[in-house]
Amino acid sequence: MEDKEQSIADENKASEQSSDKYEFITETIKKPPINKRKLARKIITTIILAILFGLCTCLTVLICFPRLQSLIYPADGTRPVSLPVEDTSAEEEPIEPFVAPEHDTPADQTDPAQDGSEEKKEPSQDDEADKNKNAEGGDGKEVVVNNIVETIEKELELDDYRSLLRKISAIAEATQKSLVTVSGISSNTDWFNNSFENNNSTTGLIIADNGKELLIISPSDILNNARNVRVTFCDGQTYAARVKNADANTNLCIVSIDLERLEEKTREQIEMAQFGSVATSAVGVPVVAVGAPYGASGSVGIGQITSNSVVLDKEDSNVRIISTDIYASTSASGVLVNYNGRIVGIICHEDMSGNMPNLLRAYAVSDISDSIEKISNGQALATLGIIGTDVTPEANTDRDVPFGAFVKEVVADSPAMDAGIRIGDVIVKMGTIEIGSFTDYKQAILKYQPQDMVMVTLERPGRDGYTEMTYEIMLEELK
Repeated sequence: MEDKEQSIADENKASEQSSDKYEFITETIKKPPINKRKLARKIITTIILAILFGLCTCLTVLICFPRLQSLIYPADGTRPVSLPVEDTSAEEEPIEPFVAPEHDTPADQTDPAQDGSEEKKEPSQDDEADKNKNAEGGDGKEVVVNNIVETIEKELELDDYRSLLRKISAIAEATQKSLVTVSGISSNTDWFNNSFENNNSTTGLIIADNGKELLIISPSDILNNARNVRVTFCDGQTYAARVKNADANTNLCIVSIDLERLEEKTREQIEMAQFGSVATSAVGVPVVAVGAPYGASGSVGIGQITSNSVVLDKEDSNVRIISTDIYASTSASGVLVNYNGRIVGIICHEDMSGNMPNLLRAYAVSDISDSIEKISNGQALATLGIIGTDVTPEANTDRDVPFGAFVKEVVADSPAMDAGIRIGDVIVKMGTIEIGSFTDYKQAILKYQPQDMVMVTLERPGRDGYTEMTYEIMLEELK
């Protein structure tokens, strides 16, 4: 056993001695030289392929993305709403006052200016020939012929009055196609905790079709807390509707109905409203109140304009009030129509005097058409928070007040008050829009949206005259 272990130890020692005589072989690997031409060719090829891939990708996106977008987000098909107001003030002149003639000559008396004159002779043949010769211009002179028109007085009969009323009735009947009855249904409970429904109604006006919805303007007071809104058309059909937007200044709102819900016979019966304007001096112009001037749907009132120059101040706006001599209900609703069939006013309940609540009044359509158009397109009205007016030429000449929007009042907790605008300031610029009157200011504020930042430039009075100041203000939504 010991001999075997000794032999193994000798072998291991011999192997260690033999391993000292050998060394491992070391090897160095050299990289091949770079072929610059081949490398440049690869880089160029890669760039060209990348460009081709990018072009193919762009082409694919341009072709396929609109289709994919239309599938994922289908277009609603709405069109911008525009409400043109036709100027009919020149066609509707106010009633001329009666002017008595200076003198009337009885049939059995002669004119004193003709006393002592020769007796009138019958025209001879020579005189007739001379007249014909002069008429033909034989003497080379210009001949002026005065045509005498005989006025025949005709006594009006009852048939004439009936004919006039029939024509006025035809105007009202045609307007009824543009009117609807808007009902607001709200829930409530009585003293005994029993639930019941209130159904309040008012008159609405069909103003536009944006390709997806039928848009109706209506007073908003009865729809504020309504659970359901329903619209009844002139053919008696009733459809569910919803309130889309509102104007807090006039308490008017936009009610919309999906076109796909309307039956074909209803579409054939209705018509879009046609708007017109009246001059501020159009006192005596006849108008027809259509809708519910006496509280009942379909009622008609006839009268004339008694005033159209009163301007009612609103926040960042103003509106003319058309007053009439039509004695109506205190809950009247509807529109005022001129004898050309154009709607010139929307009945309101603004009572400036406080002592004539039953005389019909209306907002002048020409003053509110721009705000109606904006809310019809689903946009909110922005506000700065001032009540203003124009700077008169007299104030500009006598007191050197610059032309612009004169600030009469600053609304509490408004962006204007927070920025530091004061009473007496004159706004002369909003953003890049020059303001030369309050009308310019009204048009400028309609171009902005709530939360827009706008640079307001104004002139502020001081001891040394007016000083220009600029404020950066964030507009808010009119509520």
